[in-house]
Parts: sequence; C-alpha cells; structure tokens
Amino acid sequence: MINAIPHFIINNNFQKRKEKYSDILTDEILLDVCQKITGQEGYNIDYIDTVNKGRLATLVFDGCIHYISFSETEIKGRNASIQSFPTALVKYQLEENFNKNIYFYFLPSQGNFETDYFMFIYRLMKTSGTIFLNEKDYLEASILPFTTVEDIIFTRNQGQRKNNNSTYLTKSTENTIQIYGKTYGANKYETTLLCLALSKITLLPIELYQIGEGGLTTLPKVSIKAIKSTEKIQIFTSNRTLEKNEFEENNSLRSARYVYNLLEKLGDKKCAFCECEIPQIIQGAHIWSVSDIKKMEHLTQDEKLECAIDGDNGIWLCQNHHKLLDVHLLKISINGKIKYQSQVQENMDYIKQITTILQLSNDILTTKFLCYLKKRNKVISGIKYINL
Repeated sequence: MINAIPHFIINNNFQKRKEKYSDILTDEILLDVCQKITGQEGYNIDYIDTVNKGRLATLVFDGCIHYISFSETEIKGRNASIQSFPTALVKYQLEENFNKNIYFYFLPSQGNFETDYFMFIYRLMKTSGTIFLNEKDYLEASILPFTTVEDIIFTRNQGQRKNNNSTYLTKSTENTIQIYGKTYGANKYETTLLCLALSKITLLPIELYQIGEGGLTTLPKVSIKAIKSTEKIQIFTSNRTLEKNEFEENNSLRSARYVYNLLEKLGDKKCAFCECEIPQIIQGAHIWSVSDIKKMEHLTQDEKLECAIDGDNGIWLCQNHHKLLDVHLLKISINGKIKYQSQVQENMDYIKQITTILQLSNDILTTKFLCYLKKRNKVISGIKYINL
C-alpha cells in the first residue's frame, strides 16, 4: 500500500520511565523530520501505547518505511546514551521490506554530544548505513564512515585506556576478523553495533566471540538473529563450562576468554620483544604454561583454569619470539630483562636484530605476572642465560 501522506507510527511509552514520546516529539520536531526525509510538510501520526525500545519512530511514505532513532534528552554517560540506537538498528536490520532506511535525529539535550567515544559510535552508525538528519546543528566535526577494519581498530584504541573497553577487535593468525564482545548491560549493544558496521566494509571472514558476563552467556536472541542475517559473521559462545572442557582436553589452550583478558590488560596486539604490530602474526604467549599448570595437584580444576585464562599470565609475542620463549632459548628475568641461552651464541646477530625491546614495561610487570614468571623460571633454573 502506497501512503499518499507521510504517516508516523510511534510507540509512546519509554521503558522504565514515566515520560511519553508525545511529550518530547513536538510538532516542530516531527515536521522537521518529515520534511528532511520526504520533502512533505503534512503528516499524520499514531501513538501506540506500548514500550518504546530504541527511542524509535517509523515514518511510512510512498511504499518506503523509514526508521528514526532519537537521541537522549540528557547525556548521562557514554554507554547509557548510545545503547538505544543498536536496538533500533536491529529492528531495521530485521525489517523484511527492502525499501527501507534508518536515520538518527539529535534532540535538544543537556550534555556533550561530541566526546571521542560518541564520535566513534557515530562513525560506526554511519558505517552501518545510518543517515544523520541534523548533525550539522549539533556537531562541529562531520561524521565520516569507516572504510577499513584497520581504521576502526586504530580509532577504537586511539586516546582510550586499554582497559576501558567492553568490546575488542583484532585479526587472527588466519587473517580472520575477530570481535570479542561482552554480553551484559550496555556492552551488548556496542557489540551488536560493531558487528553490523563491520559487515558493511569487509569481505574477510568475521568471528564474534561472546564473552559471558553477569550470568548471560549470549547476546539477546534478536541481536543474534540480526547479526546472522548479514550472512558474514560466525558466532561463538565462551563460557566457563566450554573453557573448562577445552582446558581439560588439551595442553595448549585456544581460549576466547584468555585473548579477551590479554586485550583488556595489554591493549591491541604488539610483540613485547619487538615493534611488530601485525596482528596476524602475533599470539598470546603464556608465562606459566598450560601443561605445567595442569600438573599442579594441589589446585582444583577451577583454580587451574583461572590461572590459564588470566590476562596477567601472558604477553603478546610475534611467532618468532613466541617459539623462542616456548623452547626456552629466550628468558624473561624477574626484573623484566630479556636474556638468551648461551648455546645459541652463534645466532646472536640474528636474535639481536629481531629483539629490539630488551626490557618489559612496568605495566606488564604486575605482582601476579611476576608470580607466574617465578613459576616459569623455576622450571628452567638449571639453564645458563646471558644478557642481550
């Protein structure tokens, strides 16, 4: 059916609030939205007394359905202020009508719309296909979509504390894009938005690892359905039971939780012994090895697993340095200095050439890290090492 007059449909009630959208979306605002989208000045409207998730209105006109998500009227915090939009984006993604668009409209509000974090989220929104209706009225800088995965990774990490993220993005040794996202609270909305944005700009395979939190092991079903609808993203679940089974069955540990914990502690992948930052050739290297942890009879299985996935029990190393550490040709001394076995002296020119960082930084040398390091070095106490 073709609508001759633009027709708004708005779920009137806010979730967990006494406000109604009819009190916030004035005639002036709705007219502005209508004109910007359809070019028409007249419209009709139906308010539906159901919960409004996504701060969302729909505008049907000329056979097209337009989804409009509105900003908060008070900017309280970085997560609370953006979590409604991914809900709207999921509804749009699952809309079966192919003649559709999604928009974002800034409402007059108290607070700062233009923090680094908000600008990052706006760019993800634009990458996902969102049209901003009035950004020039509220933002000094233009919103540019991301064009590469590397651009997202760089912007994500630039100017942020490495342990201040809920989702992490990297590449695996198989050149697969990997998203590590928590499933609880506002974190799940950011994870969903990141997945849907990435699906628009890359042909590489994408893996989503759901990091369980707060008793929730997966994203909401509707979010998973929307992510799967892209047909580009494989979804994996990481929870305590799965991690424990993996730990018990193998002497090495391919653990999503371990990678997440390393990203949370150390930030993006960068070899601790050299300047290499190519994520495809950088791995998480255990300090106290999984095989040695499993030999500890005085520890319970849960305690062993906790040691194996602890972010303090590891560093990022390129494949060369990971192998050199695993076979004990390189050693980390208790003061953080890198040493080598005297027996490889004939290859010292090569080792010195590739090992450009001779001292681990203090933010790596935490009390727990040093505890794991002492356990590692006890195993190789009979081997002679020399300073690089």
